[in-house]
Amino acid sequence: MDLKNNMDTTMGAIIIADLNNHVSTVAARGVLQSIKETKSNLIPAVLQATTPETLVEDLKAFGLTKSDWTYPKRAHEKKIDIKTGLHVTGYAAQDLDKVISCTVSHMRAWYYSMMSNASICVFEHDAYLTRKLNYHPNFKKMGIIGLNDPRGATRKSGVYLDKVMHATRIDDPALSYVDVPWIDDNQDQPQGIAGNSAYIVSPQAAKKLLDKINDIGLWPNDAVMCKQLFPYLKQAYPFYSKLQGVQSTTQG
Repeated sequence: MDLKNNMDTTMGAIIIADLNNHVSTVAARGVLQSIKETKSNLIPAVLQATTPETLVEDLKAFGLTKSDWTYPKRAHEKKIDIKTGLHVTGYAAQDLDKVISCTVSHMRAWYYSMMSNASICVFEHDAYLTRKLNYHPNFKKMGIIGLNDPRGATRKSGVYLDKVMHATRIDDPALSYVDVPWIDDNQDQPQGIAGNSAYIVSPQAAKKLLDKINDIGLWPNDAVMCKQLFPYLKQAYPFYSKLQGVQSTTQG
C-alpha cells in the first residue's frame, strides 16, 4: 500500500480491522465513511489485524515471540517493571493472545510509518472522525498526537477532559493541541493519550516506539505509548474523533 504523504497535502491512514469479523468489518466501513463525510485529506487503507491465529507469524517478522511479553499476564496482576520503574497492572481480558495481537497490529502500523518515512493516522476499527483532518508537515516534529474525545475512550475521562479544556493551547499552523495531561496524582503508572483508537504518529516516533519494545519487551500498545516513556505526547483540541461504541475484539 502506498500511503506516503503527497506534496504535503494528504496523509496516509491505516485502519486496523479484522476482516474475518463481521462487527469489525462493519465498523471499519464506518471509519471510511467518516473520512469521506468530513472531507479529510487522508488516503485510507485497511490493515488486516493480527489475530491469535496469525500472532506467532506476525511476531516472527519483528524477531519476537509471545515469551517477550513482559507486562503482567493475568487480569489485575500488579508488579513494578524493573527497566522503567513503572507500576503496571494486567489487563482485564479473557484472552491474553488478543491483547498481544492488538499490540502487534499497532507495531505493524508503526513499522509502515518508519519505513515509508511518513506521518500516518492510525485508526482502530471503532474510531470515527467528527471533523475534517488536514495533513501538515509539522506533524513530523510533534511525534504522537491523540485525536480522540476522551469521553468513553479512556479511564478517568472526566479528569482528562477537564484538564485538556483548561490547559494552555498551542495554536500551530497544523492544528491546535495541548500536552497530554496527567490524570493521576501519582505518576508511577502508564498514562497516555485518550485511547489508541485514533492518533497520528511520525516516522521518528514510530521508530522510537519499536525501539522501546525491543528494550522493555512487549507491552499493551496504549501502555508503551505513555507520558513517562514519551513525554512529548500531544492531544489535539478541539478533538477530531470519537468512538463508535462497537464491541471490542481485544477484551474477549
